[in-house]
Amino acid sequence: MERQTTIKKLFFDEGVQFAIPSYQRAYSWEVEKDKKQVKQFIADIQEQNPKKKYFLGHFLFEKDKISENKFWVIDGQQRLTTVVIFFSVLINELEKRKEKAENNKIIDEKGEEIDIWRIRENYIKYRKKYKFETVVYDNPFFESYILTNDENVSTDTSSGKRIKKAKQLFKKTIEKATLTELLNWKTIIDNSVVTTFEVTDKIQATQIFAFQNDRGKSLSTLEKLKAFLMHKIYSVTENKNPESLIRNIETLFADIYKQTERISYNEDHVLNFHNFAFLKGWETTMQNVKTELKNSTDKENWIKKFVNNLKETFLSIEKIEKISEQDSSISDILILDDYHSIPLLLKLFHFHKDNLSLVQKIAGLVELILFRLEYKNADYRTNKLHSIAKGYEGDDLRLQEELNRIVDEGFKWYWNFNDNCRNYFTNDKYHYHKNIKYVLWKYENNLRQENRTRTISPIEFNNKFGTKNLENTTDHITPRNPNFTEYSDEFKIDWLNNIGNLTLMVWGDNSAKRNYNPVDKIDLFDSEYYSHKEIRKILNSKGNWTEEDIKNRKDKIVDFIKKRWKLK
Repeated sequence: MERQTTIKKLFFDEGVQFAIPSYQRAYSWEVEKDKKQVKQFIADIQEQNPKKKYFLGHFLFEKDKISENKFWVIDGQQRLTTVVIFFSVLINELEKRKEKAENNKIIDEKGEEIDIWRIRENYIKYRKKYKFETVVYDNPFFESYILTNDENVSTDTSSGKRIKKAKQLFKKTIEKATLTELLNWKTIIDNSVVTTFEVTDKIQATQIFAFQNDRGKSLSTLEKLKAFLMHKIYSVTENKNPESLIRNIETLFADIYKQTERISYNEDHVLNFHNFAFLKGWETTMQNVKTELKNSTDKENWIKKFVNNLKETFLSIEKIEKISEQDSSISDILILDDYHSIPLLLKLFHFHKDNLSLVQKIAGLVELILFRLEYKNADYRTNKLHSIAKGYEGDDLRLQEELNRIVDEGFKWYWNFNDNCRNYFTNDKYHYHKNIKYVLWKYENNLRQENRTRTISPIEFNNKFGTKNLENTTDHITPRNPNFTEYSDEFKIDWLNNIGNLTLMVWGDNSAKRNYNPVDKIDLFDSEYYSHKEIRKILNSKGNWTEEDIKNRKDKIVDFIKKRWKLK
């Protein structure tokens, strides 16, 4: 393999095959959100002069032990995967245009015929062997959807969905392009310059990877940690076969990366939660790992135990997310403050994985604490849940005793925890904040329980289905900017944004209601929401919505709040 070559030459050898090891991250280039790498890739080739060289970057490969023509992609897999997706879409488009072309031929600007089958052989498949494989758990989808162009296959991984979106964007772009543009883009990628480095064993690979990390290579903290531990276990072990140890670490990280595609939390956020829960210090994850490893008398076993424990954390995150979709005791604390609650949940799942009822009971105490921290008229800046999580070693009775004390007293001896929270609802007159939606959801579900009907599940409340019209919002019963009257200053201050004038309403109905008199839009309160039934009953009987109605409704909601959250 040449140190400097082109993409075309890299793929040119008939038997060459590139594969992504499972311990590497899956496809992560985005089409949407803040990082639009695929769009940038397209923009680059669109703006590139085809007569000038385009530099595609550096690639690090590890040669397979058995197949001399197979190379594992240690660094550069995102770019290489994107190149293969690009050529797959390009080939399919050229074949469509060939069928419609004169004499069924695609002719370039020099008047020469483009042999599409040669492009396919070079980048997609030579004889019966595909030239590229992604990570194992995505490869069946990749092979069908990208390499054989089967549009009917589906995927349940986040990385698979990113692959699908990348192909769709390429397809949309390529279908609109002229033939000249397509052939120019092909030339640009064919001739794009790459530099390569080939390693022959895992030890060398970990050393080079660690070397690159120390020089500011842009990787996630999890990737840097993986490289550090793989290199470190080689340097500290007395085992005569260090490659077997490195393979064990690779296998564990393969499982971890597979889990990252099954959860919604960012991998570095999960790593940070693990740091708060299981590592002793209060520094960054990397610094805490280095410190504990340095102080360990058996560094090899420390690394093994740490990576196994980290894998367990990623598995626990998936369990927590699945349970929280229907279980309010878990979802409640995630909605209120997942940053402070997840480390303790991880510890609870670590020590009591087979006792969900205990986890739910403790989560209920945490919810009472987080509720008081969230809804208050005091300036609380202390939250010791991370410290509690870090110090927890399985004594659940002692933990419950400590959490019960905090429910009553707060994290500081001088806090007036219960009174401040109660006064927020009883004395304060402005409750129109984004977080009040949580209280209105609980009030709605309480009414439904009283009427023995189905409650709104956490997954519905959080609109996990992504349907905009079904998103729960906070609505003013009588609107903020009415088109039917002018409010007095007293009403604006005391009643407009009072919790008695607020209700839970899906976005579609809220949008339709706009600034009308609620009496004129009474049909929008004709819903399955029991809180709407209460409002509609008053509007029907009185024909208006007054300060008295807001006060009465507020008193009823506050009575529920005091009982539900044990505000003495």
